[in-house]
Amino acid sequence: SLLSVLVIVMLMSTAAIAATDALARAVLIAKSSNSRAETFWVARGAANAAASRLTDLMKVTEGVLNLESDLLSNPVTLPAGRGMVVLQAQEASNCFNLNALIDEAGDGGVSENALAPFETLLVAAGLNNAEAQSLGQKLADWVDADFSSRTYGAEDGYYASQAEPYRAANTQLRSISELRSVAGFDADVRSRVEGLLCLRPGREQSVLNINTLMPAQAPLLVSLFSGELTEDDARSLIESRPTGGWLKVDDFLAEDVVNRIAPDARNEAALSIKSSFLAADMDIGTGDLVTGYQALYQRAESGDVALISLVRREF
Repeated sequence: SLLSVLVIVMLMSTAAIAATDALARAVLIAKSSNSRAETFWVARGAANAAASRLTDLMKVTEGVLNLESDLLSNPVTLPAGRGMVVLQAQEASNCFNLNALIDEAGDGGVSENALAPFETLLVAAGLNNAEAQSLGQKLADWVDADFSSRTYGAEDGYYASQAEPYRAANTQLRSISELRSVAGFDADVRSRVEGLLCLRPGREQSVLNINTLMPAQAPLLVSLFSGELTEDDARSLIESRPTGGWLKVDDFLAEDVVNRIAPDARNEAALSIKSSFLAADMDIGTGDLVTGYQALYQRAESGDVALISLVRREF
């Protein structure tokens, strides 16, 4: 009887320890979950508050920004709940909007007027003409609504033959990382176009701010001039930009290497000295936890800045 009692006590003790351990883990998970949820909503509130601050700052300059602008140079600190948010604004207008590949007609087709500049961009990024054409057609097949493969494209038949079969999206991209799934867009290609491609609301091509372009973004200028502007000339233009930037777009167009290009080969409407999109890295401090988020903002013609998206930043 005594032995049976001891066995029962031992089993009950083991069960009690296991239950206590499980309860402790559950409490820890609950605290962690609550902390993450609190951090997200703090980030959301701070991002919306930052939109108001950015609206005020952008209205002072009427949207005109250059690399020396205080908004891009100095971080903004905002109180948020029991912590604080440190926000660093960045130019986000200077990229090729892949959503522009979808024809605005609404039939799910691809705009050839956007596909040609995309292929020009790929060439300026270091690919040859054949590679650029092939990649352009493969991406066109990925986003268009039909199931017919282009000459150098790829549709369901190709993707179904892979070791892990899948299908073409046949709709616009959800994120830039989706390019990993598109035929031909291997690690080398993605590294060449890193920082040049983006997804923006609407199907219009992004308007570049010529005063915030970085030398590595020279291929974006090349694509706007139908390849008539070389990558070296585009890079030289950016590197020799006047202090404070060009005062107006006409001053940029008057530069020798640009002025000699035929007007028909220029997409002047996609050039500006104003910024239409801003990104902001946000570090949210709540208690002992610091979490990074990235917010994307759009500036409307009215001057108001609105939050477009908020995602957790991966390190």
